[in-house]
Amino acid sequence: WMCVPVNPWLLFLICAGVITVAGRIISKASDDLAERTGLGRAFIGSLLLAGATSLPEVAASASAAYMGAGNLALGNVFGSNIFNMVLLVIGQCFAARHILSNVSPMHVTTAATGMLLSGMAALAMVIPQPYSFLGAGLDTWLIAATYILIMRLLPGSDQEAEIAAAAESQETAAVESTPLSRLWLKFAGSALAILVSGWYLSQAADQIAIITGLGETFIGSTLLAASTSLPELTVSVFTARMGAYDLTVGNVLGSNIFNMTILLVSDLFQPGGTPILSLGTTGQVVSALVGLVLSGIVIVALTLPRRDAGRKFPWDMAMILGAYLVGLRLIYLAG
Repeated sequence: WMCVPVNPWLLFLICAGVITVAGRIISKASDDLAERTGLGRAFIGSLLLAGATSLPEVAASASAAYMGAGNLALGNVFGSNIFNMVLLVIGQCFAARHILSNVSPMHVTTAATGMLLSGMAALAMVIPQPYSFLGAGLDTWLIAATYILIMRLLPGSDQEAEIAAAAESQETAAVESTPLSRLWLKFAGSALAILVSGWYLSQAADQIAIITGLGETFIGSTLLAASTSLPELTVSVFTARMGAYDLTVGNVLGSNIFNMTILLVSDLFQPGGTPILSLGTTGQVVSALVGLVLSGIVIVALTLPRRDAGRKFPWDMAMILGAYLVGLRLIYLAG
């Protein structure tokens, strides 16, 4: 099934490296396109950038589902979502101020949407339904439709655009001198590199799961999920250092809800007529519920009165990291 006869660990590292480099290029291209096209960083950040940095998850999950490794595909989606929350902790390490106390309240809606979609997926795995429509389960179609509906209703954030604009004002002249066609070409080329690398990444992860004996659920929720989240990691560090915290939080939460639509893509790629969520194991349910808990912590932190932790490590970041580590243990025991 693998066209390239390479050691799976070596192939995994090569693909992860390509995703890291391409993720940084596509992030910069997206931001330049936002400035040149006039679409705004709120729109580009929550849709184009979040979708672009989720391309490895799309390719990896679709590839895994096509190979018949449904649990690897599910583990990648839910595992990426919980790992992405840790990126807030990593971003905080590079930030001068408390991230969740200095962002727009609109992120509460995005985090709540993530909880809703994860809850729908968990319920579909606990109570499997056998019905399919146009090659996918009714549950994955419903999750995708809910995502589209909420994104259409979600307002843009002028504050986010202002922060990003201020952070990159020094680069305006360089951006304007770059042809628009070259920016789109850079975006498309990076996207293609991420897609191809993500496809082979899942194949390598499937072999690693067999070699190590850790299983598809655990490998998908940890190793594969972390590697496909490398573009989000690059963006989180970059924007946190700039002080553009709205972009940091928006990219993480936006990628998480976009990732839930990958369930539909995986369902369509999976051979046979069985809905992919009906194949979910207890470990996948636990992974989805851990995502609910992490989103809940973020919502509480966002709704509390604004404060500055100074040099102290914020309590919410400590809770996110602790809940993630406990969640990994539970996923391993359940999977």
